[in-house]
Amino acid sequence: IMDSTFNFEKKRMAPVRYNRDLMVKTVQAMQVVSRIREVRKERFAKQRLAAQLKQRQTSAQREVAKGAHILEGPSKLKALEFQKKYENSRKVKAKKKVKVSRKVGGAAMEED
Repeated sequence: IMDSTFNFEKKRMAPVRYNRDLMVKTVQAMQVVSRIREVRKERFAKQRLAAQLKQRQTSAQREVAKGAHILEGPSKLKALEFQKKYENSRKVKAKKKVKVSRKVGGAAMEED
């Protein structure tokens, strides 16, 4: 079975006569590849940092929500909003935990 990759390997292993145009194209292609790598690396780092920033913000909002009763002025309104969101998310998480524990508990009863 002949595959195009075998042909490519044959070409790669054969010595090529020096050709200035080919050399220029090769160097340009290498530069393009390195630029693409850099862009992808930056995008990856940006996405990772964005996730960390979001997590830090939510933890800070949680802390503000816990101490909402201490604050005064317009910041208190924001803190109360965060508190409502935080309580709603806690309720949803608690419901999910209850559903999972019921499923696990039900399965355990059947095995007995």
